[in-house]
Amino acid sequence: MKTSRIVLYLNNMDKIKVMLLILHVMILEKNVSSLTLITEEVIDISKEENIILNCTYQNETEEIISDKNIRWRVRENNVFKDVAVFSRPGGYPPYIAPKMKDLYINRTELIAPTNFQLSAVLIIKNPVCTDAGPYQCWIQYTVGRLDTIYVRHKTSIVQFNETAEAKEPTKFLVLPIELEEKQSISLICNADVGRPRGNIQIWKILQNLKTSELIYTSNSTETENCTEYVNVTLILPVTREDNGAIFRCSSQNDFTEEPGPSRNSSTISVIYGPDKPIITLTPYKTMYFVGDPLTIQCTTDSNPPPVFTWSYPPYNKSEKNPIEHSNEKFKLVFDSVQIENSGTYTCTVINTARPNSPNMTSSVSVNVKKSEGIYSECDQCGYIETCQQSGEKTVCVVNIWMPIAVVCILLSAAFAVASTVMIMQRKRTQESIATNTILIENRSPLSDAAPENVEIHGGYISPADLEFGTLPATVTQEGKGGAYSRL
Repeated sequence: MKTSRIVLYLNNMDKIKVMLLILHVMILEKNVSSLTLITEEVIDISKEENIILNCTYQNETEEIISDKNIRWRVRENNVFKDVAVFSRPGGYPPYIAPKMKDLYINRTELIAPTNFQLSAVLIIKNPVCTDAGPYQCWIQYTVGRLDTIYVRHKTSIVQFNETAEAKEPTKFLVLPIELEEKQSISLICNADVGRPRGNIQIWKILQNLKTSELIYTSNSTETENCTEYVNVTLILPVTREDNGAIFRCSSQNDFTEEPGPSRNSSTISVIYGPDKPIITLTPYKTMYFVGDPLTIQCTTDSNPPPVFTWSYPPYNKSEKNPIEHSNEKFKLVFDSVQIENSGTYTCTVINTARPNSPNMTSSVSVNVKKSEGIYSECDQCGYIETCQQSGEKTVCVVNIWMPIAVVCILLSAAFAVASTVMIMQRKRTQESIATNTILIENRSPLSDAAPENVEIHGGYISPADLEFGTLPATVTQEGKGGAYSRL
């Protein structure tokens, strides 16, 4: 009886222990969830400020954090990697993770947790664009004497909250600046393009054009909204049209007003040619006569300008003699060609900057004849025709200026005759007016002096002493129209 009671007691004790153990575990589990982390979710700073990452935690006595189990991490390629490692208060001193020393060792400050302040602080000084992005506070701990390991973590995002102006490129090289056609040049440009989303652009400005052509735009290298310092190397083949061109490297971002800060290269020289020369005759004729003027000109496209060599076989000779050898004498000028100037003229062009390139040549024939008797067929030309040479023949060509000249002469003669008649008529009119004036003056009143045979009576003339002639026919019976004298 006693034995059965003891067994029953022991069984009851085991059940109680099991229940107590389960209750203890439940309590411990509840305590595990009590460890908390406090960080800033978003950290907005300017590029001139320090980045301060503060991870503050609260834990219970049973929650044990071992050394080196408090860490700040940064995300790279979607994986968080350790940057700074901390320990509990009084534990191992904080340090930068070995794989991150090159990036952070000389510009970070670490503040370890203390009994008064449970905070692990990572300070990043002189931040650069790559410092922006997600960071993670990570803590590993155990509870009581259990072997279970627990982890808590929380993320903070660092971002720059302002724009930065694009700056003039620090370096812009064009190599080489002298090259042959179809070769390539290297364009090297480095610039701080600012933020956000900055890039480098390369432009080409041709010698004969005022406008610039955009030939390259770099991709923006971004971390969140911050753009890194951009380095660009561009390989570009050139053509002869690029001779004398200037290249420009500009720096800009989303907030840059066009045009962005830029730097120009030196002028490049593209060596090419010579092409096959073209010979022109001025004036052009199939046959020249002695005394005619003639200019023979040779042109080609080449850089630098080529050296021209002229040669031709003299009249009735087969060997060729050189005429000119100069980089300026690209034409031959004859004020008056002669029979001995007949022959085949050959122009050879050489580009001295391309000694391995072939020389280019072209030829033209010039025929000169004597001019004796070339106008013998002009006798049949009319008065308004002129005799002209067409090839080896002479023809009568109407001179349109001859009728015009005749009409002008006739009009001039008619004008002269009309002017003479008008002048003579005016002269006659003036003479007639003068004659009438004289007649009127001859009819003037009698003088105050009395004639010799007139006796003066007390200062008055006696009517008996006057001699009246026959009245003019114009005088009427009433005496109108007669000539009367003042007393």
